[in-house]
Amino acid sequence: MDTALHTSFVAAVGDAYPIAPDALARLADALTERLAEAREAWPGVSVSGAAFAAYLADRVPDDGDPGAALGEMRVADLYLACACTLGAEGAAEAFEKHVMPAVPKAVARIDGSTQFVEEVVSNVRVKLLIGDGERPPRVASYLGRGPLTAFAQVVALREAQSIKRRGSKEEPVDRDSLLEVPLETDDPELAQLKAEVQGPFQRAFREALAELSPRDRTVLRLYLVEDVGSETIARMYNVHRATVARWVADGRDAVLKGTRKRLMKDLALARSSFDSLIGKLATQLDVSLASFLDERA
Repeated sequence: MDTALHTSFVAAVGDAYPIAPDALARLADALTERLAEAREAWPGVSVSGAAFAAYLADRVPDDGDPGAALGEMRVADLYLACACTLGAEGAAEAFEKHVMPAVPKAVARIDGSTQFVEEVVSNVRVKLLIGDGERPPRVASYLGRGPLTAFAQVVALREAQSIKRRGSKEEPVDRDSLLEVPLETDDPELAQLKAEVQGPFQRAFREALAELSPRDRTVLRLYLVEDVGSETIARMYNVHRATVARWVADGRDAVLKGTRKRLMKDLALARSSFDSLIGKLATQLDVSLASFLDERA
């Protein structure tokens, strides 16, 4: 158990939100375990435990039990994001090798031409790792709810759509074409499954999204589509950044559960096929949300 992690985390939280006494007692062990897992995942990247604990404190939902919340988050991905934000040695190289390869796929959903993909990928690399003007690197906005690769794809979709909109002669992006079943495969049987569930998936996703409260829908749109950081959203609602993290997490979970419930009722699939579909949806949820919440599309 590393008490320094605990001390750094609690100091970063301050009096922003209460932590239950029993949760506080478990926090040090949880932080120690998550840090060890993160360092094992990225052996060539080094961030001090105290710095990472403080970084996590700004991104863990304020539900009173941060140790348990860490178990629901992509802590290893957050470690890499933290390292990139701090400019740690080896971080940019790891990001380039393990995250950036997912970006061209997202861009190709808008325009698959080589020139367009290369332009967007180049812009996204700068935005994610360097920032622009007074904006910090976008990777600092990652909250650890879905894979870091999916977060990078969301940034890529925003950039691709922005470039398309600036071209006055371009056709508007078809939002339905972006809201695809997140099942990429060369297997003919799985390709047939994707075609069969496309309609029910779009309907279920829309209905689940419509059930969100106006606030949760707005927060997801600001965070995923409008490129507004959680700290800025927190100021807009006069809450702590950790509260925004909880709202984002709750909104994502509600859409995933709502979509799952509707698909379970509408589709007659084998359990293994259904579980595979839902698993893919969970990993690509932010991309699907960003595609559909973009009211300008």
